[in-house]
Amino acid sequence: MKLPVGITTLHLSRKSVYLLLLAIALLGFGGYSYVQQGQAVDTAVTVQATVDSADVERIDSRRSIEYEPEIEYTYQYQGETYTSDQVFPGPTVRTYSERSQAQSIVQSYEPGTTVKAYVRPSAPGDAFLIRERTPWPVQASAIGTVLLGLVVLAGLGEQRPGRYELRPVEEVQSPTSQTWIKRRGETLHRLSKRSLAVCFGAFWLSMVGLFFGILNLTGEADSSVQPTQTDILGPVGLPLLAGFGFWVGMVLSLCLYGVWSFTQYRQLRRRLHQPTPPSPFKHPSRLVTILGTDSDELPEYGRRVRTTGWAFVIAAGMTAIIVRLLYGAI
Repeated sequence: MKLPVGITTLHLSRKSVYLLLLAIALLGFGGYSYVQQGQAVDTAVTVQATVDSADVERIDSRRSIEYEPEIEYTYQYQGETYTSDQVFPGPTVRTYSERSQAQSIVQSYEPGTTVKAYVRPSAPGDAFLIRERTPWPVQASAIGTVLLGLVVLAGLGEQRPGRYELRPVEEVQSPTSQTWIKRRGETLHRLSKRSLAVCFGAFWLSMVGLFFGILNLTGEADSSVQPTQTDILGPVGLPLLAGFGFWVGMVLSLCLYGVWSFTQYRQLRRRLHQPTPPSPFKHPSRLVTILGTDSDELPEYGRRVRTTGWAFVIAAGMTAIIVRLLYGAI
């Protein structure tokens, strides 16, 4: 599919079209929610509300468990009585990964008490309790922007990068000196793959241990009046600490594999016919296109570029998850 954009044309595959639609949807919904929240925060007036009920709802999904504070309250505005269960402004619902986070909000709204609520004069039936923005609109817009950038890079780049034939090894003169990584290439290759497999398996074993540790801790909490404290070396803390360590081990293994794979890529580049095409690692549009191409459609050179790129991309994503968790724990 060809999409004219200004003085250029984007060449979009079927995958790129799906990503483009998803990016537009995220940008549109994120922008709409951001504007709605801003208007609600800026124009809302204060009213007195009576809390009818307050509880924490558990939301189970295939990937995770989240908790939503559910607070229902009644208020009057300009002589009319309304009922709302909206906690934050805007059309989105804010959930939490920890029950204690949602409970900390609910505990401030005991049923039967009178609290402050905020009402937009233009939408008196959509009151809310906490006058602050939720992070979802910014997050959705950021994800949409990243996806849109990837689609544009893939659409502007060469349509068949990485599909180059290689010269025979005999025609390529090997460099007189070899790097430390090249001399120990096979050792690094085996070490990175084995350590990745070990860390991957050990991580999921630690998650199983964490699951049973939480069940054990929950049982003790139910049978005791006093709240149960978790120990870093206890049935929950120890597998959690081990899982964190094995996650870091997977990141390091991927980086080690990526370094080895990059040396293999450089060796393959010496076998390309002249003139040598630009390096995909210096041209993001080429790299994005190769990463989105099926491995079966690429020759040896393209597969090596794809493998190397994905190793570093996955390692970067896993590192971002670590940073996000550490930032949330502070």
